[in-house]
Amino acid sequence: MTIKPLLAPNKISFWLAIFWTILILFLCLKSPSGEPKFYFPNADKIVHFGFYFVFVLLWFRFLVFKNKNSNTTLSMLIVVSIVLGILIEIAQKYFTINRQADWLDIVANTFGSISGYFVSKFYIQMKNK
Repeated sequence: MTIKPLLAPNKISFWLAIFWTILILFLCLKSPSGEPKFYFPNADKIVHFGFYFVFVLLWFRFLVFKNKNSNTTLSMLIVVSIVLGILIEIAQKYFTINRQADWLDIVANTFGSISGYFVSKFYIQMKNK
């Protein structure tokens, strides 16, 4: 199985990216639902990393095939991803009661976005060979 079919755009790629973005917004801004069943230190940072890693991959999947200049598209996607992560943390601080802003969440979001960038960049390089 190659990676190309997994990243090739299809009719639902836009809706997957939209769904994932809404899911991030919802889960990051809703009130927490009690104590987690399983706990280990910094588990939420891993979740934040994963949210933004997948965010970049899904939007890359849709956007890069729509534009000819994939490097510019990917760079803008990283900026949007990082800004979204920062804005959600600000919203948690000022617009929610049971949530608080955490700069380490911003760091995890950023590392997830950058990791998604490098995976996407690797795909572009493999595609161009």
